[in-house]
Amino acid sequence: MILAAIPQLPAPALSEYDVVWNSPSENAAGSMPIGDGELVANVWVEKATGDLLFLIGRTDSLSEVSRMLKLGRVRVHFDPSPFKNASNFEHRLDLLKGRILVRGGSSDLALCVDARTHAVLVSGRFKSPSKVQVTLETWRNQARTIPKEEQGSAWSVHDAPFPLVESADVFVSGTRDVTWYHRNETSVVPKLWENQSLTGLKGTFDPLLHRTFGGRISGNGFSAVDARSVATPEPVKRFDLSVVTSTAVTPSVSAWAATLPRVDKGAWARTENWWSQFWNRSWVMTSDPLITRGYLLQRYVQACQGRGEYPIKFNGGTYTVEPAAMGKSFDPDFRNWGDSHWWQNVRHMYHPMLASGDWEMMEPIWRLYESARPLAESRSALYHHAEGAYFPETMTVFGTYSGGDYGWDRSGHKPSEVLCPWWQYAWNQGPELVALMLDRWDYTRDEKFLKARVLPMAESVLRYFDTRFKKDAAGRVILDPTQVVETYWEGVVNDMPSTAGLIAITHRLCALPVSLTTIEQRVFFLHMQGACPSLPIAEGRLAPAQKYVNKTSNVENGELYAVWPFRLISVEKQGLMDEARKAYAARKNHLDVGWGYDGNVAALLGLTEEAERILKLKCANSNPAYRWPATWGPNFDWLPDQNHGGNLLNTTNLMLLQAEPLEQGGAIRVLPAWHRKWNVNFKLRAPGNTTVHCVARGGRILELQVEPAGRTKDIVWPDGWERSISSGSGTEQPISRH
Repeated sequence: MILAAIPQLPAPALSEYDVVWNSPSENAAGSMPIGDGELVANVWVEKATGDLLFLIGRTDSLSEVSRMLKLGRVRVHFDPSPFKNASNFEHRLDLLKGRILVRGGSSDLALCVDARTHAVLVSGRFKSPSKVQVTLETWRNQARTIPKEEQGSAWSVHDAPFPLVESADVFVSGTRDVTWYHRNETSVVPKLWENQSLTGLKGTFDPLLHRTFGGRISGNGFSAVDARSVATPEPVKRFDLSVVTSTAVTPSVSAWAATLPRVDKGAWARTENWWSQFWNRSWVMTSDPLITRGYLLQRYVQACQGRGEYPIKFNGGTYTVEPAAMGKSFDPDFRNWGDSHWWQNVRHMYHPMLASGDWEMMEPIWRLYESARPLAESRSALYHHAEGAYFPETMTVFGTYSGGDYGWDRSGHKPSEVLCPWWQYAWNQGPELVALMLDRWDYTRDEKFLKARVLPMAESVLRYFDTRFKKDAAGRVILDPTQVVETYWEGVVNDMPSTAGLIAITHRLCALPVSLTTIEQRVFFLHMQGACPSLPIAEGRLAPAQKYVNKTSNVENGELYAVWPFRLISVEKQGLMDEARKAYAARKNHLDVGWGYDGNVAALLGLTEEAERILKLKCANSNPAYRWPATWGPNFDWLPDQNHGGNLLNTTNLMLLQAEPLEQGGAIRVLPAWHRKWNVNFKLRAPGNTTVHCVARGGRILELQVEPAGRTKDIVWPDGWERSISSGSGTEQPISRH
């Protein structure tokens, strides 16, 4: 029997995974993240002083040279501090309520980030009165030229033939609060247009010029000490403080100041309610505490930074700190690989959002590429005399190539020549974006999203392939010039990533309900389906390309793209399974961490023990120099490594649940690559607005609930698992870590 009513996640099960520290931290390497989707704060109590500190970051705080800056660091100083040398000190992340609690000396602090207003709220209660002073600390006190050794944090303009100058932050004097901002009165965007022959083309836009970001610190009973500090005139036994923030492109500073939000009395309650709903949307609880903790904390930090203007940065997200623990003397604005969004990396945070039901958090990635599409189409026409759109691998938020990747010295070079062989001829980004958008359609069945957003992007991406490349006598596209992502550069024809992508998306587009597409669209999609190259296979296994010189420049296994992300071969689709497994066994590179997706492939191929091995390594990848357990990496990139964390989520989801699009049969495979020795309680999503809840222990499935009930017929039971479905009320408790 399959039970009908899916339960809620009981709070005690989640609270077992609260992160708790019993001593203050030395510095920012001992900070704990919290956020509302746009605004993220790294919070710690400083051991030397007993002060509360937090760095503030946003996804949209981009400087005039397109670096992603912190808004500043807030220091809350207590005189005396009940937290300094407190024997009963506790610093706790309350996952269920989305807040941080600090206790010591019979005094308490609570901190949250308001789910609506992008404001940090701090509330304090003391046993004995203490004077409170709040200071905004910033290191951008004068205009500064970014030195060459730091230009990795400004990837869009690294190695530019002009100085990269950032202005100083500004403090507004003469008020009872602390108000500060950073305003871009200049922008590097026109220099990149000029560099790439894009000036004046349709689709160019400059989001940096006059971008202003900052905030205001205030609280009842606080008055100004100076432009950077407010304080209580006398010691108090309680206080409430707010740090509101805003980013906006405005004609003036006063116009920006008008965008600063006001915090109302309902902030704490609505924030708690948002987090409660988030945790009940989906969950994975296992008998292995390392796996459960890794999954919960990564999903938590994605929620902290997943609803901003821009996508989650793969190289640290929004909760990077000064890299002293990594042996670098730079300030908190530093990150390796900078501001550009690299498709190979950014995708990993968004694939797992489908199964977790975090669909609203996918909006930033859609917006990024949709805003870039008009310029991408103009660039296709200029560079390749082609229609449609392709997207650079290392793309700026305004749609251009990174200048250092495109090449600054254009002497003797055509505009179409990209002087970076790592991704000069990589074309897989567009097809994978369309596939991910089709996934979102499959899961939500949102017809408006399909018609207004997926289909226009799909047509544009496919028209590029149709008009950019020659065709053979049978009318099939010949992908040349091309490359196999960053790994094979020479002599490549019909690379696997692009070929698999074209096959996958054209089949899916042709299978869409006739009522949702026009006649013209259906004719075009059928034409492109027939124009797809054949899947590269050699020596009885999937191959990187139809032709290529066997000389590698990076460590990707491009032949496996037919398995993931494009899922042409899986336990659901047994065709070419032998060829896929042989390719996996023979792969040159074993990629268990970072952006490596071996775990996803192993799960899709039903290689349970291999997927288990990789998942354990992923969850143990925490950097020991940092206190926050989910500080992955840096691996290939920077830390906290967010594409590593996204892969951790995706591998787990695929081990637990694999589901076909409705138009491809709609099969829902439960526990297709999950080891029988691991007990699990999960609630995940499947296509067709479907929710699946499963409880398994000791190799037996104890509960399986599906909503809507009509989808029960599509469940495919795992081989070797016993069925022991009860007829109870469906209130089975999640798996305990004990």
